[in-house]
Amino acid sequence: MFEIIQKYSYFGLFAILFAEEGGLPLPIPGDVFIASVAALPRSNYFLIVTTVTLATLAGSTILFTLAKKFGRKFLIKYGKKIKITPKKIKKVEKWFEKYGGTAIVIGRLIPGLRIATPFVAGLFGTSYKTFWFYTTIAALIWANIYFLVGKFFKEIFFPLISNL
Repeated sequence: MFEIIQKYSYFGLFAILFAEEGGLPLPIPGDVFIASVAALPRSNYFLIVTTVTLATLAGSTILFTLAKKFGRKFLIKYGKKIKITPKKIKKVEKWFEKYGGTAIVIGRLIPGLRIATPFVAGLFGTSYKTFWFYTTIAALIWANIYFLVGKFFKEIFFPLISNL
């Protein structure tokens, strides 16, 4: 996968993050790829942050839309089998209405919840406008954190990826 980044640079980063954000499980988290691109000698802050943000929005919109269109029906039909009742759904929905934006930002920044967050947001009826706004905030934070990590650990990351 690092070969994709070396060969296609920012487009490679976009493709990897788009796939991950769209729900495709990858063996290495996107965080590592963002840091790796930032560690490249001629990395561009603006291009990295823009690439991460656009890939995040595009990929996570897939899961969000699927949940928005099919998630509720699926949850109502099969939720009882895993002890999710309509009453519990309503309770979580009210909570998400109140704290949805904060939940999206925090959920997007926690590894393991990053991919589930768009699905939950779509499932509980978050509007596209709200979803994109808070996902953009989270993506900008995420991109900046791992850009700084990549720059900080440049001496460690770059030799690793340049040998691949």
